[in-house]
Amino acid sequence: MTAIFLDIDGVLCTPLSSRLNQILRLPPVRQYFDPISLFWLRQLVRRTGAAVILSSSWRDCLLMMDDPLCRTMLQNLLTHLHQNGTPLADVTPMLPHEGKGAEIAAWLHCTPCSHYVILDDRDSFSARPEIAAHWVPIPQSGLRRRQAETALQLLTVPGSPYHESAPPVCPTESKKDA
Repeated sequence: MTAIFLDIDGVLCTPLSSRLNQILRLPPVRQYFDPISLFWLRQLVRRTGAAVILSSSWRDCLLMMDDPLCRTMLQNLLTHLHQNGTPLADVTPMLPHEGKGAEIAAWLHCTPCSHYVILDDRDSFSARPEIAAHWVPIPQSGLRRRQAETALQLLTVPGSPYHESAPPVCPTESKKDA
């Protein structure tokens, strides 16, 4: 499996998308996402077949699905990603007080993954060098060509030193086998 761990704020929600939302007078529940970032995300998925994994704080909405605002905002995101050809395949687990690096490591521990990248505007990974090596820093302007090219390299380079040779085993699977 090849995976793209996707943050939303700073990657798809950018100054451009904020300005478009102002011009179009869209409420937060119908917000528009950065079209340039969506284009480059679509190119990455098309060229690599990568699955999009949500690693954003937007996952909090999953815990508040009884809140109509959260439910509508999340549905809007899912609709945009699906229409873009980049549907969400999964979400990282939420591990309070652990940080994104630990959440991505936990997801990878349970899911065999040969290649992956992390698209995020903030460095939450320096405590985990094995994860940080896959981080593609996204500038304030959002996902652009330079970052997409870096991500493409990480997702397609055979024998990359960033990739583990043996697929990880999920702790729940090993308990079943015991």
